[in-house]
Amino acid sequence: MHMNVAELIERYNAGERNFAGVTQYGICSELTTTNLSNIILSGADLNSFSRTNLRGAQLVGISLVRGGLAEADLSGADLTGANLTEAWLNGANLRGAKLIGANLTGAKLIGADLTGADLSESILCQVGLTKIKLDEECHRQVILTNALLWQTYLPDGTFVSNPRYHE
Repeated sequence: MHMNVAELIERYNAGERNFAGVTQYGICSELTTTNLSNIILSGADLNSFSRTNLRGAQLVGISLVRGGLAEADLSGADLTGANLTEAWLNGANLRGAKLIGANLTGAKLIGADLTGADLSESILCQVGLTKIKLDEECHRQVILTNALLWQTYLPDGTFVSNPRYHE
């Protein structure tokens, strides 16, 4: 089902929460600072939710390839199996988010808060991890092939001040 941003917001404001499988299109600026907490977008094909409140959202298996979630509040959201290839997550709040098995290849996570996030079996290949904090829980079983680590705290407390690639 295709849905433009205005229709999605209108239906959400009318009380609808389940938008599983929707394909979003339209002007993304309409979503800026919009509250879509606890929305269900599982399996949806999306292009941008930057600066949107998606706290507690069900985003299982979403596709957001080259899309934007910059400065979005995704705390407690379930992004299990999400395809976030080359997505912009700069400044996103991912505290306590589930990113189990998510594909973050080429994603930008500059300044993202991953405290308590579960990145088990996720793929972070050629990812920009700048000015973020990785704790032991979110580092468990993470694949960090060629991930750029810079100004980042590692689980053992080590601070990586100069850019280096994790191999």
